[in-house]
Amino acid sequence: MKVFHELALTPFDWPMTILNVDDDVEDIEIFCEAVREIDPSIICMVAKSADEAFQILNSDIELPQYIFLDINMPKVDGNACLKEIKKDPRLKKIPVIMYSTFTRKADIEAYKSMDARFLVKQNSYKLLVLELKKVLGKAR
Repeated sequence: MKVFHELALTPFDWPMTILNVDDDVEDIEIFCEAVREIDPSIICMVAKSADEAFQILNSDIELPQYIFLDINMPKVDGNACLKEIKKDPRLKKIPVIMYSTFTRKADIEAYKSMDARFLVKQNSYKLLVLELKKVLGKAR
């Protein structure tokens, strides 16, 4: 059992943790700011590449409840990263949300077939907050 702030907590009491995998620093900042606005207790981990994401996911830390994965990244793109996540028995149950400014309908269907969702990178901060609330189950 993990211990936070000197209190023994059950897994249901732990703060929600999400992993945002994106190579764009400005997009990361806006995303994590929106998450903090929704719920300041949510921990927003960041990886700037697929390699960094797998370092985090294969470390001893608690696995995130959600992974938001940018599609257009250098070296290993989001599509390849998603395929690797879904191959790993420890990771494949984590909800993955493919997160990008644009994609084709065929791509969205392919993500669904791999048990992933798709979220458009909003050009409005308010829309981003609303969409993230829906995904994270925080909509009121």
